[in-house]
Amino acid sequence: MDNNALWIILQRLRTPLLVIIITYSIAILGMVLIPGVDDKGDIYHLTFFDAFYFISYTASTIGFGETPYEFTYTQRLWVLVCIYLTVVGWFYAIGTLVAVLSDKTLKNELMKGRFRKRVRALKSDFIIILGYNHVNSQVIQKLLANDLAVVLVDISEDKINGFLLEDFAHSIPVMVADALLTETLKDAGIEMDRCQAVVSHFFKEDKNLRIAILTKFLNSNVKVITKATVRDTMTSLIDTDIAKVENPFEIFAKRLDIALIAPHIMILENWIYKNYDLTHEATFLPQGRYIICGYGRMGKVVKEKLDFHGIEYVIIDENVIPTKEMIENNTFISANADDREVLLEAGIEESAVLIAGTQNDIDNISIVLTAQKLNSELYLIARENTMKEVSIFEAANIDWLFMIEKILINKTSLQLANPLKHAFLKLIIYKDEEWGTSLVNLLKSQIGANPKLMNLTITEERAYALYREIEAGESINLNILLKSLRDWKSYHNAIPLLLKRGNEEILLPHDEVMELGDQILFACDEESREEIEYIASNIYDLHYIRTGEEKKNWLLGKIFK
Repeated sequence: MDNNALWIILQRLRTPLLVIIITYSIAILGMVLIPGVDDKGDIYHLTFFDAFYFISYTASTIGFGETPYEFTYTQRLWVLVCIYLTVVGWFYAIGTLVAVLSDKTLKNELMKGRFRKRVRALKSDFIIILGYNHVNSQVIQKLLANDLAVVLVDISEDKINGFLLEDFAHSIPVMVADALLTETLKDAGIEMDRCQAVVSHFFKEDKNLRIAILTKFLNSNVKVITKATVRDTMTSLIDTDIAKVENPFEIFAKRLDIALIAPHIMILENWIYKNYDLTHEATFLPQGRYIICGYGRMGKVVKEKLDFHGIEYVIIDENVIPTKEMIENNTFISANADDREVLLEAGIEESAVLIAGTQNDIDNISIVLTAQKLNSELYLIARENTMKEVSIFEAANIDWLFMIEKILINKTSLQLANPLKHAFLKLIIYKDEEWGTSLVNLLKSQIGANPKLMNLTITEERAYALYREIEAGESINLNILLKSLRDWKSYHNAIPLLLKRGNEEILLPHDEVMELGDQILFACDEESREEIEYIASNIYDLHYIRTGEEKKNWLLGKIFK
């Protein structure tokens, strides 16, 4: 109901309004009935208007004097009664009004009303963010940096108040409400055509499943970006057909797999995420025994990868009952991994890699520090569950820091703000080391250590010249966009990385014929970026690149003829 706030005010103020009406009626009626004396000594009675006028300013304690004539003592006596009667009524009404205005329910309804208006006023595509925490805070900033609108909902008033202190908060519709309710999602605009996605990263994964199911029924065109680390929950989320599931542990396991066999693919991924440039050293993970500290969700996926590659390992965990196979193969130690003697028993002095992957950040730090003393040559991998202690982990000189929150931030923001980059990454993680080495060397030699990434979509708005020619039936190859405006026979420094056409994705396209709606991801330098934009948008530049001749301007030709 859009008038909830007004309804609450009217309901709460019903009694005070009745009190004021009754007290005013009694006072006015008395003033009308009690006779007075005019300036000629004749008897007169106040009209209802005069009585109402006098009581109005008397009850509010303004006091303009006796009107229209001086009152008799009888009238003054009644005025005294009216003063105390109406002032008490006003005090009661004002007190009730103050209580209503400070009422939490009313404040929430007023906030909801403003929130609905701001959401309905959004003119561009927007993303609904459910819950405000460190991960979503970073995601919001990345989305805003890419000119995507955001709507935020959180059940905690304290968190919302903290958010409102942020510099970027003024442009975002925000509401305190339970995101698990259908009405809340409707208020947030989930049924609107401009709603593109819902981000749901609740710690309790059953909440994420509920959000996905609600979204499926409310607007099946909206995708849900969510987190899931439990297999059953992941399966249920995927079954909704709209959920894009992020499992940070499986993402880490895939990166571990890549680091074992194709480290140049890791260089490309870190370049896309802007962690490093292309000159970062590519090193294979050391061969030898691995010690896995903690056999939870992370430990299980690491074990699967090591089994697949036939790498020797031993697992340490005091809270897990080992399987029969682990006992027979002597690959499990039921003990505290932070114990020096336990690490020695696991063979840490002869091991190559130690993975501190427990659910406790302090335990992981302690394990790393103990391991460093026992074997200074160890390659150290540590799990950081939250980024609160990031400075401590960075100071520990860890070779590979696995940060769950950072993975969620990067994956979520890339999917929403740069879907072409995300699609490119999804394709290259299955490539081998030779392919990765070849692409890294090509990018470095042709563009430099840190190429820029550019998206081009063949639409009338983004690529006017190309759009017109293709719409007219012209056949234009992708290679056209790579030619130089200085000399149409040479090429500038750009490499097409991906062409997306509907559901088809072409990795490293060469000279495909472009179609309307094509999305192309380029690696380029700043000069090449400008040339691609000019060729795509300017009919004269496109004509020159295709023919080698300058296209004459018809209007100028007429003027200077």
